[in-house]
Amino acid sequence: MRGAWITLACLLGAYVAFSRFRAWRRLAHIPGPKIAGFTDLWLIYKTWRGSLFEDLGEVCKRHGPLARIAPNHVVCGDPREVRRLWAVRSQFDRAPWYKGFRLDPPNDCTLSMCDADIHTALRAKLAPGYGGKDIVGLHEHIDEGIARFVKLLEDKYLSTPDQVVSVDFSRKVQYMTLDIISKIAFGEAFGFMDNDADFFRYIKTTEDTIPMMQMFALVPWLVDILQGPLGKSMMPTERDAFGLGPIMATAKRVVAERFGEKKVDKPDMLGSFVRHGLDQREAEAESLVQIIAGSDTTATALRTIMTHVMTNLDVYRRLQAEIDQGIAEGRISTPITDAEARKLPYLQGCIKEGFRIWPPITGVMPRISDEDATVCGVHIPAGTNVAWSAHAALRDREVFGADADFYRPDRWVRATEEEYRLMDNSVDLCFGSGRWGCLGRPVATIELNKMVPELLRRFDFAALNTERPIVNKFHGVLIQQDLVVQITKRA
Repeated sequence: MRGAWITLACLLGAYVAFSRFRAWRRLAHIPGPKIAGFTDLWLIYKTWRGSLFEDLGEVCKRHGPLARIAPNHVVCGDPREVRRLWAVRSQFDRAPWYKGFRLDPPNDCTLSMCDADIHTALRAKLAPGYGGKDIVGLHEHIDEGIARFVKLLEDKYLSTPDQVVSVDFSRKVQYMTLDIISKIAFGEAFGFMDNDADFFRYIKTTEDTIPMMQMFALVPWLVDILQGPLGKSMMPTERDAFGLGPIMATAKRVVAERFGEKKVDKPDMLGSFVRHGLDQREAEAESLVQIIAGSDTTATALRTIMTHVMTNLDVYRRLQAEIDQGIAEGRISTPITDAEARKLPYLQGCIKEGFRIWPPITGVMPRISDEDATVCGVHIPAGTNVAWSAHAALRDREVFGADADFYRPDRWVRATEEEYRLMDNSVDLCFGSGRWGCLGRPVATIELNKMVPELLRRFDFAALNTERPIVNKFHGVLIQQDLVVQITKRA
């Protein structure tokens, strides 16, 4: 009996070894970290560690624009090639990795859907709402949210010549973006700014959960287990008192009001979704996507912009001078309009540099083709996950210049028309591209165009920790903490 077990163990070991060798050989012509050719652990560890953004950039710098990062994963760092892979008519579609982001498994949402035809049909129903065309008072809702944020800072967090008041700007900013997106989405704000607190630990819970989701997504069989009956019993529900639960409960309640015999029709984003054909389950799922994706990414972009502006005196003075001059010349209203902000070239450079240097979404976002393909001139077998390196693509020196590693808004102001187009096409990758592009981009752009000028026209900001003004963790989604600042009122 013992000999049989030994034989079985030897056969199993031989099978595992042969499988590993076959997997390694399949992409052996593509360079990369040696261990990555045999195991997913390199990729999983870097994701868990929160350094994947920089690590993938270093891999592309060392091994070239196409490198191997797992037995069946390669990464592309050429922005022009990534744009081609993500184009509308590309042979590549979303890889199974995306299924790790189902919010209500086994049901899909726009974050997790891999079927291109179904996704295109869903986008058609969502686009009018996300584009803002169906939302009555969109700009006014954003202005109101910013005004409430300004009041919060004025009431509780202003420093004076006699007293320094420190505030974690990274937290307060997300209170604002959560209240704004919930007002736009549901017609009612959650009330984070009124409470001045993460009052059911939603932000902390999502920051703790996102790294795990990013890691699990890299292991398809583990995703299947976690999204099965056993795993689903451990996922958040609307009955939970903390975390995502209260958000889910609000979404279900508000969505339920839009269906049934006495359905309510409001001119908000959810109302647009329903009018364009979403059923109740789809509306619940997409409402959660709005809140989770819409609040966090906008807050991240604003934190990044403000961090780099307030820690670079030349940039700070130049941006504030552009805003002040616009006000003096009557080109900026109170509050500023989106159209006015788009005509401020240095402001637009600051915003674009923020997305370029620290993009809110830094995950691998792999695409897969059921046919053999060529990427960066290299043969890629069918079924290979082709990821992107946001770090390499957004700091490509051929596109952004020799100083691509530095935050320099002036590159956008001084660029020729062709240089600007190439840079803009690359930064657009932060929002996805083609049929999988970010639906929430129009609203996020309006928010940032209004938030940055309104804050800098009223306040002066100074980072109190000059050595490390903010803590960044790149877990596929950029998690930012501890942007501790001093805020003073401008004359």
